[in-house]
Amino acid sequence: MVRIKTHCGSKRLRTVSQPTATLSPNIFQHLPFEIMEQIISFLPIRQAKQQCILSSDFRSSTHISRRFLFGRVFSKRRSRESIVELVDHLFATHRGLYIDAFQIYIDPVGIENFIQKWLEICREKRIQELELFFVDSGFTLTADFLNQLFRLSTLKLVHCNLELPVNLLSLANLRNLILWFVPLKDENIHTLISHCRQLVTVDLLYCTEVVCVEIYAREHKFLKRVRVARCKNVEVFVVDSATIECVHYRGHVPTRIRFFQTTKLNEAYLNFVPAGSRGYFQASVLENLVSDIPHVKILSASALVPESLTAKVRRGVFGEASYSFSNLIELHLIMEGGLFCNPYDILAFMKRCPLVEKLFIDIDDYTFDCGPYWEFHQKSKMEKFDLCFDRLNYIKLRGFKFIAAELQLAKILLQKTTHLDALVLVSQKNCVANICTPYGRKYDQLFHSWKASPEAKIVTFEHTDDPGRSSSSHSKEWLFSSD
Repeated sequence: MVRIKTHCGSKRLRTVSQPTATLSPNIFQHLPFEIMEQIISFLPIRQAKQQCILSSDFRSSTHISRRFLFGRVFSKRRSRESIVELVDHLFATHRGLYIDAFQIYIDPVGIENFIQKWLEICREKRIQELELFFVDSGFTLTADFLNQLFRLSTLKLVHCNLELPVNLLSLANLRNLILWFVPLKDENIHTLISHCRQLVTVDLLYCTEVVCVEIYAREHKFLKRVRVARCKNVEVFVVDSATIECVHYRGHVPTRIRFFQTTKLNEAYLNFVPAGSRGYFQASVLENLVSDIPHVKILSASALVPESLTAKVRRGVFGEASYSFSNLIELHLIMEGGLFCNPYDILAFMKRCPLVEKLFIDIDDYTFDCGPYWEFHQKSKMEKFDLCFDRLNYIKLRGFKFIAAELQLAKILLQKTTHLDALVLVSQKNCVANICTPYGRKYDQLFHSWKASPEAKIVTFEHTDDPGRSSSSHSKEWLFSSD
C-alpha cells in the first residue's frame, strides 16, 4: 500500500491509501525467446550460467554471451590450465555475432598461441572493451591487430608490450586508455593522444621508459582524468586541456610540470617523492605549477609543495610566493618526503585557502623540522597568526605522536577554527597513544582548553582502530586502482 496526502475541503491534509502496483513474477515468461536470449547475451558468462541453469531452454544462451570476463577473483580459484581449457572452449563454442568485452587475468608465458587465437575471435566479433591483465611480461599486442580495432572504447594492458602502427587507422572511438607496466616510448603516447580524440581517461602506471608526457588536448572534448604515477624517468609532464577535471601525479619532481586551461579542474593529486640525487629541485617549478591550478576544489599535495612556497628571497626580495586557492574546499597534505616543512609552512599554505572545509594531514613518520629559523622567526609569527578558518569544520591528523611541534600545530588549528565539528587524531603506526591513561587525559584537557568552537569533538584513535583510513576524497581512488 502507498500512502498519499490530499487536500480536503477544510484545506487540511488527509492521508488515504492506494494499492501498490506490483510486478507479476511471471512477467518475463511472455517475452519471445529471441528477446530473452538477447537479454541474457549481455550478462557476463558466469552470471548468465547462474541465471539459466534451471531452464533447459536457455542453457545454450551462454554461447552468445557478449561479455567474456575472467578477472582476478575468477583466476584465483582455478589453475591456469583449467582457465585456458574453459576460456578456449567458450570461444570455440561461441555462436553470437558480437563480443563486447574480454577481460582476463593470467600468466601469458607458454600460452601465447591461445591468447592470440582468442584475440582474433574478439577482433572478428567487433570487441569494444579489452583488458589483458598479465601477471608477467611476455606477450605483445601487435600493430596489425591494433589497426583493426575500430569499435574499441576501453583498452587496459598490464605487463603487456604494445606495438603501434606507423599509420594508426583504428582506435578513433577509444575512451579509456589504461597502461600499467607497459614499456612505452614518448612517441607512442603522442600518437595515441593526438589520434584518439574521444579519450576520457589516460592512466599510465609504472611505465618506466617514458620520459616526456605531453598531453596537448585542446581539440579533445571529453578528456577528464589523467594519471601519471611511478613512471620513474619522467622529466616533463604537461597537460593542456580545457575539459580536464582530475589530475594525478606521483613521482619525483619533473624538471617541467605544467597544467594549462584548467578552469574545470576539480581534483589534483600531487605526491612528489624526492629520491636519491633527485632530492634537490628548483622550487620555481612548483611555484609555476600552483599558479596553474587556482580553481581546484580538492587538493592532495606532498610536503614539498608548501616547502617550495614558504617565505624566502625571490628575485632579490624576501617574501612569500604569490598564489591562491580561492575555490579549495578539501586539502590533504602528505608529509612523507618532506625536507624541511614545519607547522608554520602549513598554516601559511592554508592562509591561501579561505574556503577550505576539510583538512587531512598524513604526518606518519615525518618529524617537523623546527631548527633555528623556526625558533627565531616562524614560531613567533605562528603564535601571532591573525587569520581564522571560519569554514573549516573537520580536521584529521594521522600519525600524531604528541610531540611539541605537532601539539603547537593542533593548538593553532583549534584556536583559529571557529566552527569546527571534529578534530580526529590517529596515533603513529606501532605507537600507542594511551589517551585513556591519566597522562593521555592531560592532553585531552589541553585540547579542550584550546578549542574556539565549544561544540567541537576531539577524538583519538590508535592506528589500527582508525575507522576512516580512507576518509579523504582522494583515497577513494577516483581512477582505476591505488598505487
